[in-house]
Amino acid sequence: MKHPFSKILILILLAGFGTSNLAFAHEPLYGIGPHVLFKGGFAPHITIAGSGSLFEMEYSLGYGITRNWTVIGEMPFVLDNNNYSFEGFHLKQKYRFYSWFEPGMSRQVSAVTKLVFPVGNDSPTVINLGLTGGQEALKWYWFFSAGYAAKFINDSMHPGNNLDYTATFGFRPFKTNYYKPDLVIFLEGIGRFVEKSKLNGNTIQNSGGHAWSLAPTFMLTYRNIALRGGIETGMAKSGYVEKPETNYKFTLELHL
Repeated sequence: MKHPFSKILILILLAGFGTSNLAFAHEPLYGIGPHVLFKGGFAPHITIAGSGSLFEMEYSLGYGITRNWTVIGEMPFVLDNNNYSFEGFHLKQKYRFYSWFEPGMSRQVSAVTKLVFPVGNDSPTVINLGLTGGQEALKWYWFFSAGYAAKFINDSMHPGNNLDYTATFGFRPFKTNYYKPDLVIFLEGIGRFVEKSKLNGNTIQNSGGHAWSLAPTFMLTYRNIALRGGIETGMAKSGYVEKPETNYKFTLELHL
């Protein structure tokens, strides 16, 4: 699983360790948070996820265009039954259009768009439009997000579009400051509604439905470095979609 991007990222992390005096925002792992980067800031991060025989790795880089606008490029790779493949390119952006700050608390709301460009014609191009907001405080956190994914494919089989939504609650068990490690614990509720698929323009009745899952997660930060991790477990379903398999995810991120 060695890849040249891994070595580059490790060098960046080592070089940047402890060089920033900027506070880190705490956000969900499976959901989407409203936080954006400061103007001119960079945020390289690597994500590792897996379920059963499936192993995924994603290299990402965020950049703060303005104090309210961040763009993020993502390159996912998948290892499945010893087959290693590049899964295309993702281009994401967040625009924060509402923010309110006071000592010990902040509230923010952001609009999110994401374009998924696949490698081959057998996978759809996806346009995702979403909204996310939340509150960060000294003790308690909450976040919400919702996004609609429209799929476009050059094939007679059109998979159903989906609506993803999340609600997250978190708390900080120990009081701390910027110069000490900071831990926040989250519980994320995740839902997905999948529309019915179509074949040659005809609706496939045995398709579509709902699925719900829960994910206990954490975020551990030290200065400008953050480690996030958690486990998602499928809880319920309706219709013709499957519950998410139990899976894990870890992300290491740096703000420069």
